[in-house]
Parts: sequence; structure tokens; C-alpha cells
Amino acid sequence: MEQSITYENLTAQTPAKELWTLLKVSSSLASTLDLTEVLQIAIESAADLLGFESGAIYTLENNLLYLGATTPPLTPQFPNELRLAQLCDHPHIERVVSTKKPVYLDDARSALLSPAEKMVVDSRHLVSILYFPLMLKEIVTGVFIVGTTEKVRQFTKSEMDLCHILSFQVSLAVANAQLYKKAQQALAELSQAYDSTLKGWSQVLDMRDHVTDEHTNRVAELTVALAARMDISDDELGHIRRGALLHDIGKMAIPDAILQKPDVLTADEQEIMKTHPEKAYRLLSQIDYLAPAMDIPYCHHEKWDGTGYPRGLKGEEIPLSARLFAVVDVYDALTTDRPYRKAWSREKALAHIQEQSGGHFCPQVVDAFLEIMRE
Repeated sequence: MEQSITYENLTAQTPAKELWTLLKVSSSLASTLDLTEVLQIAIESAADLLGFESGAIYTLENNLLYLGATTPPLTPQFPNELRLAQLCDHPHIERVVSTKKPVYLDDARSALLSPAEKMVVDSRHLVSILYFPLMLKEIVTGVFIVGTTEKVRQFTKSEMDLCHILSFQVSLAVANAQLYKKAQQALAELSQAYDSTLKGWSQVLDMRDHVTDEHTNRVAELTVALAARMDISDDELGHIRRGALLHDIGKMAIPDAILQKPDVLTADEQEIMKTHPEKAYRLLSQIDYLAPAMDIPYCHHEKWDGTGYPRGLKGEEIPLSARLFAVVDVYDALTTDRPYRKAWSREKALAHIQEQSGGHFCPQVVDAFLEIMRE
């Protein structure tokens, strides 16, 4: 509450022209949740608003300073050890953190500096320097630094008030960006955990179906490659990979006597086997994360001419991902030994795929698949 009141008091005393500039800065900071972009907008805004030639922002975590952004850009000669630094090596920043108040150096060229600070001053040709805390809920989360490179510069009360207001804006924007980044990382880790689980499921299914030669992994990789060739977006490629890994998940509900039968299935057994796409649908439709990946398990036995199952879909009624997978799955099945027949040669299998273009398979997908296989 105290920080909010201070912010309101400061803005009430700020001239309209500067408030308009601060509003534009706030709008710019709110335009992105990318931490790198937020930090760069922040330091450029601070230097421009206050009329300084040089600026930098460090974020602070566990007494480590992370250099997030600078203006102007760093030269190649800037020491790498200062991009990630110990707080204790920078006494003036350490003082900002401990007192939660700005620190001003009238002339850094003659000030008492630590070796690390002197490296920064010399490499950036700094004269007057202002270190200002970035604070969120009374905790210092970083510091923005602005400086002159030509002559000594004094600060007016109005300029210090601007620094306070800017600090509030930047601190909030940085906190939002950091939360977003952590949320994205958590989602990525969760997604990776899900995908590892799915791969485990697919391997169990392969073993149960007596397929021990990485069939599922092969068809998943080739389906993703085919989808990429057809300019499917990266987001969709993830769903396609998951759908390919789970293409036979419905076979979990098929009796072993049918699934593992070494001979050709009877007509009744074939009808039972044909229920596995619908069983996959019933299973996956209950899992929100996997719902976008359902098209392949549910529809990969549909045929372009409408003679497939379970719903007899025809042409473009069949989801594109399922059309892609159908070609890959049949090719891999034909070129792999099965209990009831030997593997076909690559050439014979490709000829069969070509012959089934417009019948079993989507012609456009067949063309793309043959291109990939020729390469």
C-alpha cells in the first residue's frame, strides 16, 4: 500500500509532458512478455527520459547480478565476467540493494571503485553514474544504471521523481515477464514429462503387439518429417508426433488372443480389431492435453475413397494428420517382417503406395511422401 501511495503522490506532482512520456514507456513495457525485450525497452526508456548517453539493467537473484540489457549495445571488448557478476564485487550496487535507495557518483573517474566497477567505468567511458533500485513489494529485484560519458551531471528533484516512477513501472513489467517465463518453462517441462510418458506407452504397445523394432518411433519421426514438408506449423507438429506415438493406443482394449495371433484373423476377429480407433477416441477424448492429438489414433484407418473405418470418411473429410500417417504407417508395415509374411522391398512398397494414390491415400500426400523417400 505504501508503494502505491508513493507512486500516486509522485505522479500527481509530475508535469503533463513527462507524464505523457511515462505513459508511452508504460505502454511499450506492456507490449511484450519477453524478458529480454522488457529489459531492453526499460533501459532505453530510462536513458532517453533522463537524457543519459549510457545505461544498463542488472537483475538480481541469490546475490548474483545478471546483465539483462544495455544502451548503447556492448562492445566486443566488454568483459564477459561482468555479464554475470557477484553482488559483492560491485559495492555501489550492493549499497543500493542494502539501503533500497539510489546511489549517485558525481565523477566515477575519481571515485573509489572496486576492480569490477572500474572495469565497467573504463569500458563504458562513464563519468556521472546513477544506480537506482528496481523494487517489488519492498524487495530489490535489480538495478538500473544510467550514466554520462562526457561531463559531470547533477540531478534535480523532478528527475529523481521520474526515476522513482520509472522504477515502479519497470519493476512490475520485469516481474510479469519473469512470471511468464517461469510459467512457460513449467509448461515445457510438463509437456516433456507427458511426451516421455507417451513414448513409454507406445513402447509397451509395441511389445504387446510383438513389434520390437521401434515401429512406433519410426513412423512418428517420418510422419513429422512429412508434415513439415507440407508446411504444417510447429505447434501442430507436436500434436502430430503425439498422435503418431499413440496411433494404436486403442489396441490396449483388444484381447491378446486376437492382437497376438500369428495367423491371418478371421472375419469376426477383424471386426473386433477394427474397433480400436473408436476405443482410442473414447480414451483420449477424456484427456484435454491429448485431445488435439486424437485425429491420428481415431482416423488413420480411413481411406481417401471412403472405404476405410471406423466412420467411412472420404477425401478431405479425413483430417490431414491422419492422411499423412496412413501413408507412413502402411509403408512401414509393408517393409517390416510380420508373423504372417516377410517384409517387402523398398521399391515394391513404394510402388504399392503410388498405385493406391487416389484410392487408399490422398494423392497430394503420396506425392510429398515419394519426394521425401527419393531424397
